[in-house]
Amino acid sequence: MGHGALFLLFDKYNRRARLRPVLITLLPVALPIAASAPALPRTQWLWSLVLLSGLPLFADQLGRSRGKRIERRLFLSWGGKPSVQVLRWRGPTGRQQLGFLHARVQEITGPSLRLPTEEEEAADPWKADQIYDAAGLALRVRARGLPGAELVHEQNCEYGFRRNVLGLRPYALPVAVAGLLAVLAWMFTAPGFLGRPGTPLLAALLVVELLLVAFQALLVRARWVESAAWAYAERLLETAALPGPQALSTDPAAP
Repeated sequence: MGHGALFLLFDKYNRRARLRPVLITLLPVALPIAASAPALPRTQWLWSLVLLSGLPLFADQLGRSRGKRIERRLFLSWGGKPSVQVLRWRGPTGRQQLGFLHARVQEITGPSLRLPTEEEEAADPWKADQIYDAAGLALRVRARGLPGAELVHEQNCEYGFRRNVLGLRPYALPVAVAGLLAVLAWMFTAPGFLGRPGTPLLAALLVVELLLVAFQALLVRARWVESAAWAYAERLLETAALPGPQALSTDPAAP
């Protein structure tokens, strides 16, 4: 059992959107530890023990739970889910494009989920948003495995990654600062003290730690997550223009 076991335990979304944010959170302290203990055992049994302990599964759930905890607050601050906003009559989508989207989404959802008219939306915006949210769910289900919809999954992974990184930021930023301070403290100690690495490696560590602090302090913001959410919503709505699996073949003799 080795590193490839992670590819068996977790799918692409879980690896990118859930595990990676936790690993980035731990990286600032993991790097100095690895540098101070170059002879740290890397045997197969040790890696197997880590997998059997359930730590990867815990990290997977931690990454998701922290991101989901802040998601509702993010949607409220943005004025609603981007996938809902793009379907609103009062939203940012142009009228001609919106009319086309509504017609295509209505064909996909069928009469069981009738999209509101502009007047109905104005009379009851909350109810209209509930319908748009349900329509978005129908599009997400349809997009799974739909030829030509691969970008939807890619953008979903990116949105999940950014959301979960933001959710972990209250922990990740102090950890990054602690890692930076540890490396700075090493700069003023004698070689070999507490496993102090050589000067070239120490300088490289310092640069990496500075970049990790800057990443958490300057880039990880709600706006960073919002841009990914809008990109995902746009790719999702684009799938409405794609033919469904039943319409992909025009040959009457095809199965």
